[in-house]
Amino acid sequence: MTQPDPEGAARWRRLTELFDQALACPADERAAFIARAAASDASLRTELESLLAAHRSAGGFLERPPTASSPTMSAVTFQSAVAEQLVGTDVGPYRIRSLLGRGGMGVVYLGDDLRLGRQVAIKAVAPEHVHDPARRDRLRREARAAAALTHPRIAGVYALEELDERVFIVGEYVAGPTLRDELSAGPLAPDAVLATAIDLADALAAAHARGIVHRDLKPENVIRAPDGRVKILDFGLARFRANGETPHITEPDRVLGTPAYMAPEQIRRDPVDARADVFAAGVVLFELLTARHPFEGGDSASTMARILQDEPQGWPSGTRVIQAGLTAIIRRCLEKDPARRFVSGRELLNALDALRAGERPVVDPPIDAARARRWWVLHQWLTSAAYAGLLVPLWIVRPWIPGLGPAVFLLAAAAAVAALVLRLHRLFAASSLPAEWEGQRVSTGPWLRAADVVFVATLVAAAVLLPEGRGEMAALLTGAAVAVLLGSIVIEPATTRAAFDR
Repeated sequence: MTQPDPEGAARWRRLTELFDQALACPADERAAFIARAAASDASLRTELESLLAAHRSAGGFLERPPTASSPTMSAVTFQSAVAEQLVGTDVGPYRIRSLLGRGGMGVVYLGDDLRLGRQVAIKAVAPEHVHDPARRDRLRREARAAAALTHPRIAGVYALEELDERVFIVGEYVAGPTLRDELSAGPLAPDAVLATAIDLADALAAAHARGIVHRDLKPENVIRAPDGRVKILDFGLARFRANGETPHITEPDRVLGTPAYMAPEQIRRDPVDARADVFAAGVVLFELLTARHPFEGGDSASTMARILQDEPQGWPSGTRVIQAGLTAIIRRCLEKDPARRFVSGRELLNALDALRAGERPVVDPPIDAARARRWWVLHQWLTSAAYAGLLVPLWIVRPWIPGLGPAVFLLAAAAAVAALVLRLHRLFAASSLPAEWEGQRVSTGPWLRAADVVFVATLVAAAVLLPEGRGEMAALLTGAAVAVLLGSIVIEPATTRAAFDR
């Protein structure tokens, strides 16, 4: 078994300890700290300054390893060299072959599983943070979150290893470009975007069904496998439920994630759920369709400000059915109010599947249930009051209709009382007997419609039977009949569906 150089490992541990201490110092005191801590070792001082510079410029988790032509080569050379110390060594039953990527948060290696004879991806805490217990605990939580999912569109986790005070996640190695790599060639065709969107939504649906919210979905974290399908990587910022609780993988009271892909509520530090992933998916799909960001700003701060305040810009102008359908779906994903987005990856997937099947996807934002219920209650009371009020003109015209006046009034009064009683019963059932509401709604429906029809008929009969010279009252009764009819066959069914058919 090949082992790292002991002296080099000791020097690395010393360097990372000084690095952590330097980060804990105020920025204006770091130079003095470095001068004191490395006063007798100029080489150590140079390496520490280089590591701090690299930390300031570090990007996302899966950056490409630096090349000799990189303008920041002098700042990152040592950092990469430290990360590559494990290359060619055995870590437990795994042999590390190469460095796949690194960033400020961690490193990913390509390795061989010596027991099962397969290639694996091995993720570890970045060398400069290897002694940070919070980051090690975050890696453990990520492993648990990802291991809870077994899905073909999510890179699998095989094992969590803790060796020599280091924590490693061993998972599926997926060879292929990320969606960010693909975007460098321009937008994808609408058909390709739809297929990719279905894969993403399918993966999110599986995660959300297990109570897992990714919170950092972006093109860098989605890779195109050799079969053309995509897989989601990196659950390092995920939140998930375990034993009835929702533990935090990341530190509380911080805005965590990639700013350009955060939902408004994530930026505001409000509680987030699956709808934050839906928003991020909308941003990714917008980019795939247009090769530009919907809230593009000059920097992270301006991009976040646009996410909070502005509407997406740069929508495609094509009229193809698939492109138009995708645009409608993405618009709903990017709603600033989470209540107006798809509620989860499953609902998003249903809309995408409908589009693929040539059907019209359901993309209208949901109606506010509480508001719809208030409108339904108001309609019941207003209708009941209108019926009672219309008995007054019917009583007035009673003596003007020879022979039939009393009968018309009595029939109208009976219909009005029946409609009033049935509506009051519905109000009671909806508020006090919610479990029985649907049954009561079905059973009272025919009776209520019959009462409404009889009431309309009496209004029309009274208007027709009025003698000449009573045109104003006839017009009033006719107008009332039309209003009651429209309320019964148009308005009431619509308010009832909005309030209860959810």
